Amino acid sequence: MTDPGHGGRATPPSERNGERPPLRPAARYDAVVIGTGIGGLTCAALLARSGRRVLAVERHDRVGGYAHSFRRGPYLFDAAVHLVGGCEDGGLIDQLLTSLGVRQRCQFESVDPCYRAEFPGFALAAPTGLAEFRAAHQEAFPDEAGGIASYLDDCATIRDETRRLMSGTQAAAQRTLEHFPTLHRLRRSTVEDALQPVVTNPRARAALTALWPYVGLPPKQMSFLYWASMLMSYVEDGSYYCKGTFQVFADTLADVVREAGGDVLLRTAVRSIETDTDGVRAVTLDGGRRIATQLVLSNADMRQTVEELVGADRFPARYRRHLDRLRPSVSAVVAYLATDLPAAAISAAHETFAFDSWDHGQSYDGTMNGSPSWYTLTVPTTIDPSLAPQGETLVVYTTLVAFDAVSDWRSNKQRYHDRIAGQLEARVPGSASRIKILEIGTPQTMLRYTCNSAGALYGWELSPDQIGPTRPSSTAPVPGLYLAGHWTQPGGGIYGVVTSGVLAARAMLGLDSDEDLWNSLR
Repeated sequence: MTDPGHGGRATPPSERNGERPPLRPAARYDAVVIGTGIGGLTCAALLARSGRRVLAVERHDRVGGYAHSFRRGPYLFDAAVHLVGGCEDGGLIDQLLTSLGVRQRCQFESVDPCYRAEFPGFALAAPTGLAEFRAAHQEAFPDEAGGIASYLDDCATIRDETRRLMSGTQAAAQRTLEHFPTLHRLRRSTVEDALQPVVTNPRARAALTALWPYVGLPPKQMSFLYWASMLMSYVEDGSYYCKGTFQVFADTLADVVREAGGDVLLRTAVRSIETDTDGVRAVTLDGGRRIATQLVLSNADMRQTVEELVGADRFPARYRRHLDRLRPSVSAVVAYLATDLPAAAISAAHETFAFDSWDHGQSYDGTMNGSPSWYTLTVPTTIDPSLAPQGETLVVYTTLVAFDAVSDWRSNKQRYHDRIAGQLEARVPGSASRIKILEIGTPQTMLRYTCNSAGALYGWELSPDQIGPTRPSSTAPVPGLYLAGHWTQPGGGIYGVVTSGVLAARAMLGLDSDEDLWNSLR
């Protein structure tokens, strides 16, 4: 079988269809990667292309984690990822794929506007391009023009300083906060802390922060440092959708591992990571097979890694206490719909945030008590019509919900089904009779497929006290054990976990900077 999204390379049917291909009997591996979310795949591909023989182990029947896709009849859905930044020439994802020699295998389509924000009696299409984004908000709130410019300048500066700090391009002697003045000044700030002094109109602040569900916290609670970097990755660099779904991106990284002589093992769990006083020695797979290795990267849930795979007693007490204090992020209810309504009847944009209140704190309260009134609509067929039969539209409905807001998600699934259908009917009268399929995933679904604590979407919560040096780094305090994914620095989202995979690969290869890494692959 040939996968048209992978440059015509023949791919073994067993690997594409989710079957478990056998390991080569005498295979030896320089590194084992546990979990094939995008962070783990990024690191695995970089290690493999650097000449290491890599084994990537995945308990699901396909790679990608939250970036995987699935079919329902003739419809192809992304599970959770809607947009990504860093795909422009020289951007992080462009640089990753180019350095791996597979850039041509992924076609990223530009999305503009980045999103549409709807509030009672008001709507704003947020364009990509920093100047255009600024102008759109200044036109909507002319009395706040100066404050909007100041706020976005801070966002751009934070993004630039963060990128320089994490890429390692700054001289080692200058990698202290004193050399990053805006980071230093705002490192403990929430978005509200940074925004309220310069933009006084609460509606202008709400419009500027409509993307908060992408971080999973309202402006009064989310880290300004993380928010600014994320916002600029979409607005300043551009927003993109991966044609054919983001599974193409994940499969491309997995194929790099295979093509370099490594293996990707699906439908297989790791039972344990064996260590001794010198560090990692092996992993044991489900079924009892032991794989000797001195390098392990875990892209799995961090508490599971520490407590179940390694054993908490192998970690310093201080490290364990810190993990015990960290809080997982929120989860979500996601509905996957197909309809014969035209896309324009549902939304004027690929991504729409529909709020029934200008108060994001109030909207978040509904999230936490299990009764969210706001939602996001993603209409991927506006960018890639091939995902559904001609004349049909795919819609992904998302609303954040706390995992423990409902005691039994199975028995409450119908309640959420009816709520979602009702919200769509209110938005587009007559839509209920035009829905061809409607399938719902709950926080329990997220837990079952990812094993993320509390079905977390973004790893640890992205609050000021859980980003930067207070978030676990890629290097664990057990020699030979490394970490990637949204539980580690810098945080959640595709851009964040790709960064985590790059940081882990650098650490495992003993390289000081991203530039050193890219150069080593030429």
